[in-house]
Amino acid sequence: MSLAVGVDVAARRGCDVVTLGDDLVARPAGRVHTADELRALLDELRPDVVAIDAPPMWASDDGARRCERELQRLGVSIFTTPSEARGTVNAFYDWMRTGFAMFDGARGYVTLETFPHASAIALLGRRPDRGMLRDPRAKRAWRLAALDAAMVERADLTTIDEIDAALCAVTGRAYLAGEAIALGDPAEGVLTLPRALPAAVSSR
Repeated sequence: MSLAVGVDVAARRGCDVVTLGDDLVARPAGRVHTADELRALLDELRPDVVAIDAPPMWASDDGARRCERELQRLGVSIFTTPSEARGTVNAFYDWMRTGFAMFDGARGYVTLETFPHASAIALLGRRPDRGMLRDPRAKRAWRLAALDAAMVERADLTTIDEIDAALCAVTGRAYLAGEAIALGDPAEGVLTLPRALPAAVSSR
């Protein structure tokens, strides 16, 4: 049996962790705040892959990484990763620093950089309607539809953060099955998706 763990990253509330096994039931596994907390949880779960909603490191310069540029060319918005010099002096990027800590906590496990919004688009084959992501209920419904498209049982998921962690876990399972794709350059970090985005992503 294979097990994927998805981690939705947040700097202040903590990082939600969801597991997804061969039964395709998404199960919340708790919330962690530090690398040590994640390490302890992973050592208990022993997953085959850990999919984290964050970049693994600062960019080498202040230009967007290749994976970010590729998403932007497909019409998918993403926060670009800054250099360390710019990121460390801006509190906005605290969530990225938390993400780096999660990668550190998962050291020794197979880890992936993921992006739930892009994973949902890949699973559904289209962007959400304009303005949908500003409506919490519509955003939740959109993400849940993506889990439904992946045949995931998601009754135990109660928050949008757990839903996003589950989308990360779906991406991890796709990677284990050899069905995922990776965008970008390994030298600066690649972003993994559960399947290819269409060349021209449309909304409807």
